[in-house]
Amino acid sequence: MLRSFSVASVQAYHRPTNLDEAAKFLTKAHCWALAGGTVVVPEARKQRPEGIELIDLQALALDVINVDGEHLTLGAMVRLGDLSQGDQVPDLIKEAARRELPSALRNQATVGGTVAQADPESLLLAALLVHDSSVEFHDRPNSSLGDYLSGDRQGLILRIVLETSGHGSIASTARTPADKPIVAALARSTNDGPRLALTGVAATPIEVSPTAPVDNLAPPDDFRGSAAYRTHLASVLSTRAVSEVK
Repeated sequence: MLRSFSVASVQAYHRPTNLDEAAKFLTKAHCWALAGGTVVVPEARKQRPEGIELIDLQALALDVINVDGEHLTLGAMVRLGDLSQGDQVPDLIKEAARRELPSALRNQATVGGTVAQADPESLLLAALLVHDSSVEFHDRPNSSLGDYLSGDRQGLILRIVLETSGHGSIASTARTPADKPIVAALARSTNDGPRLALTGVAATPIEVSPTAPVDNLAPPDDFRGSAAYRTHLASVLSTRAVSEVK
């Protein structure tokens, strides 16, 4: 695989067998974590005079799914394809994972890589937010997913832990059925009322108030939709998603 890369870009490939070794590599700015490769591999093909080193995480045994009562633990290297078909995975998470990428890429992409990328249009991240997910790290204190997405997004991700209770709903609008949604609203029922998250309205997916979902929003303004249009979609789709979980 590495033969197809520019020598100027990829200078070395490492496959650590323990977490300390992996974390030590990743303290260096020129070392990139390689999980599923759906993001890193295309980036690594670009000419980079300073050079990079790839740190393959596949030998760290982080591809396990565990259920403990009403909590589900997803190893950072769990593939989205496996997540979308897991028997004990909440339906909202399964559906969001299925919609995240085409089937071929779902079998490469990982949960940890999806979290680290923090794609503002990620349905899976929005689903994880409403399932009250937390992120466990090797080399820093654990945090809620929301805090991680709004923070510096540093650290070697080990696991994502989420609540499994409740049922969910996705309401979205895209230019075509094959496109990623311009805006999506994902809701989940809980004993304390619905939880709601939006994609396409901020730098990352965000959790918002189900009763005032567009308060303080500042959506991007681009060729796929103006800020005003995205705000309108967020309002309409939020109402729809929340109504389906009440």
